[in-house]
Amino acid sequence: MAADETGVYLQPELPNQNDEMNSRRFHNDSISKMLSSVFLNADTFKINMTLKEYLQREGELILKYFGNHPSFTMFTLGNELGRNQDMFDLVATFKEIDPGRLYAQGSNNMTLNPSFAEGDDFWVSARSSPRYGIRGSFATHLVPVEKPHIEYFPPSTKHNYTIALEKHNVPLISHEVGQYQVSPDFKDIPKFTGVTRARNFEIFRERLTKANMLDQADDFVKASGKLAVICYREDIEAALRIPDMTGFQLLDIQDYPGQGTALVGILNDLMEPKGLITPEEWTRFCSEVVPLLKMEKYTWTSGERFSGDIEIAHYGKKDFRDAEVEWEVVKGDKETLTGGKFTRAVITRGIVNSIGEISFPLNSIKKAEKLQIIIALKGTKYKNEYDLWIYPEVINTTIPEGIVVSETLDPGTKKYLEGGGKAIIIPDHKKLTHCIKGAFQTDFWCYPMFKRGALRRGMEPAPGSLGFICNPASPLLEHFPTEFHSNWQWWHLVKNCKPIILDETQADYKPLVQTIDNFDRNHKLGMIFETKYGKGSALICAIDLLNLQDKPEARQLYYSMLSYVNSDKFSPLKEISRDVLSKIIP
Repeated sequence: MAADETGVYLQPELPNQNDEMNSRRFHNDSISKMLSSVFLNADTFKINMTLKEYLQREGELILKYFGNHPSFTMFTLGNELGRNQDMFDLVATFKEIDPGRLYAQGSNNMTLNPSFAEGDDFWVSARSSPRYGIRGSFATHLVPVEKPHIEYFPPSTKHNYTIALEKHNVPLISHEVGQYQVSPDFKDIPKFTGVTRARNFEIFRERLTKANMLDQADDFVKASGKLAVICYREDIEAALRIPDMTGFQLLDIQDYPGQGTALVGILNDLMEPKGLITPEEWTRFCSEVVPLLKMEKYTWTSGERFSGDIEIAHYGKKDFRDAEVEWEVVKGDKETLTGGKFTRAVITRGIVNSIGEISFPLNSIKKAEKLQIIIALKGTKYKNEYDLWIYPEVINTTIPEGIVVSETLDPGTKKYLEGGGKAIIIPDHKKLTHCIKGAFQTDFWCYPMFKRGALRRGMEPAPGSLGFICNPASPLLEHFPTEFHSNWQWWHLVKNCKPIILDETQADYKPLVQTIDNFDRNHKLGMIFETKYGKGSALICAIDLLNLQDKPEARQLYYSMLSYVNSDKFSPLKEISRDVLSKIIP
């Protein structure tokens, strides 16, 4: 009833997880034993049918008792089933019984070798072929030949699935979009007051306590959650940007306690918000009408001219005639830099509408700055916003006198530090082994579950990290605008990083920029961290920064690091032991 009243389309599925329908029979003896623990009169059950017969009976009952609901628009046989002839037969049978809705064999049935099942009315799949995916994230060992864009391609709002869809003319819906993991929120533990307990969270809390990071748990939730939202948004908008995509189905916006625990929700197990994003903010990019900005990149220099195209994905009730689309560019303090509007626009329902190009110079930006472009459909609730990071076209990264920049703690660097010198150490990635690999997006679904899957296939598991956490007010980042969590301007930096394992440092030691690990492994991971060394001080950066100087964000971070180390503010209070340093820095 709720779906009927709110206008939500539903796709019920049969309780089917086996594709060998005729090979399984439900027999009296086995069923009676199973039911005897629940029903005292289990022996009265007379069941002897094939799985296909059972599923046909269940489907007929579903259609009989729920078929009158207008929200019941689609019907499938189950999820990720494979394929056989019985499935074709069942779809044909249900179509004949009740032709008033759309039918398909299942969702993502042919997981690794997808193909459309003739006779289906629509197709739900994570891929349109073994080569192309039609969503933004996959487990590492299940990545299509053409890798998904969020983790594998530099950030842009022009990515879409046009090529993946060009040979298909059936309604195609993206399957289980999202699955971006968030760190566990231990404040949820007392909320389990019914027949279940949050034993999984209790175990995760014990692990984090043992790793001496429990005091950071709340911050881990916020930072990983903010990055998860960023990834969810791009996944959704990528689907909205292409007119030929029929739709997308999020795996869920709620956590799932099964399969090793999948904390992929914007809501927790109890359907409560985690405080990561408000409903109003979510509907700006996930709604019936969404203003979109197509731009080449998120990071620009002051010597460039910004250009982008405004579009509006409109799947609402009626066309907009003589519409006015406004756009505005603001700085962090909400100072308006420029703006404009498009008038008398015709915005047609059912398509992605091209509104027009916007362009403006960036030469008024004199220092590294975060901007925001706000797009609004005047007179409606529909608006959206996009972040930009603008950096000086030229910045002085000359190493100041009195500072050494080194790839290693060689004898010369050690002697210099012992005598009171300052050093920035950026380890050679080819020699760095006491580390994990870098990643942008938060880990997919559940790290231990898909780690096992990768190892079974002889493949390297995913990095398993959940973004990072930092203090934006730190003098380290004085010249590098950032939030406390990862965002698009960090993409090249974190992808070319090997966060260093700092488990053997003292309990209260915290990196300046700390990669967040998953609940299974719980490493203390340093992206950028510092230490006293004799009379001197060292700043250690696990980002391959010197080989990224063609990127304006990398130049800017390097400049900010040099400025920090060259200032009186650089005075580490903690010291990493020599034995640990010799292990982590080759």
